[in-house]
Amino acid sequence: MSEPMPQYVYGIVERKAPAPSGEGIGGTPLRVIADDGAAALVSELQQRELTLGREELLAHARVLENAVSSGTVLPMRFGIVMEGEEEVRQRLLQAHCDELRTQLERFSDKVEVSIRATYDEQQLMREVVAENPDVRRLRESVRSKPEDATYYERIRLGELVSKAVEYKREADSAAILEALWPCASDLHVGAGAHERVALSAAFLVERNRLHQFDQALEGFAQGQAGRLHFKYTGPLPPYSFVELSEGT
Repeated sequence: MSEPMPQYVYGIVERKAPAPSGEGIGGTPLRVIADDGAAALVSELQQRELTLGREELLAHARVLENAVSSGTVLPMRFGIVMEGEEEVRQRLLQAHCDELRTQLERFSDKVEVSIRATYDEQQLMREVVAENPDVRRLRESVRSKPEDATYYERIRLGELVSKAVEYKREADSAAILEALWPCASDLHVGAGAHERVALSAAFLVERNRLHQFDQALEGFAQGQAGRLHFKYTGPLPPYSFVELSEGT
């Protein structure tokens, strides 16, 4: 009797969902292993010792993004391998049947859209100087003096600029959320990785409201006159919103 083939698990889909087109990790076909409540999107692994690197991570993401184009997907974390088809059914689909069913219902016909709003740096600094007399005055004071003679003034100037930028980030972030939140079902705001980032956020959006969400974003962006640049990624599986227990 041959040993069961290891199965790489990408995510959970509806019980009757078809396998998406394309290939899985290692170029193997994608399959769906179904049980009563849900199904697992998998591909067989030709090697039992799997090296998980950048190429495999990109393949994992590509499979999930192809799958979400045609149905509801609960993304699994990268690197989940099970010993065979029966283990997928017993340890994943049957052991967590109620939880998976609840999550599939919650995210039915919903996708994630990631938005990153970044300032034009020169425009941001022009606004900070124009709107803050103390910054403008101190900036003029240190401009024509030697750097070592204005050490503390420059520190103070940096503090004032940082505070002014943070104030603008808070105001702009709130304005973006006010424009987009009515079109979304849920929201996850990430931490800004850089002072030039006004907002990094994930929105959970119903498929039939994606056009409304896109129009709201486009309308807001047009009113910014180039001071903010938006990076739009999606539709994606709901990475930021799915909450599966540690055993899944």
